[in-house]
Amino acid sequence: MKKWKENDKPSFNFSDEECKRAASKAMALLLHKDRTRLELASRLDREGFSEQASLEAMKYVEYFGYINDHRYVENYLMFQKGKRSRREIFYKLSEKGISDELVRQVMEETEYQGEEEAIELLIYKRLKGKQPGDLSYEEKGKIFAYLGRKGYEMNTVKKVFSKLV
Repeated sequence: MKKWKENDKPSFNFSDEECKRAASKAMALLLHKDRTRLELASRLDREGFSEQASLEAMKYVEYFGYINDHRYVENYLMFQKGKRSRREIFYKLSEKGISDELVRQVMEETEYQGEEEAIELLIYKRLKGKQPGDLSYEEKGKIFAYLGRKGYEMNTVKKVFSKLV
């Protein structure tokens, strides 16, 4: 953590009292959970702060590194690895205002390889104690359809399913 000398401390001269309250509210919101820029901006808007106050508050928290979409995507991938498909991750993060390009970049950096684990877990969850080899054609079809709706590619699903059988 950087230590500030007295003469090089960053100074934020908020234009008015509302901007100070918006920055304080932004800090309080970020205490509870990490948020994207869009989530924080919409939350400040919902709290009734003006656009100017929200912008100043966003600059303030961004300056100190409290809000960082790249870090958010890294953490999201780390916690969702083995639980969600690539498509579902792209969708969820785009809902939170993160660009597909940033998600692709972070996935390449972290070498996201969690899909097969996730498929295996979901198959076992759907089997409810049965063995994969004991399934009828219809039951297999239902599992394949379920995984397809979750955003998994059929090639990957077939590969994992054949390993289990």
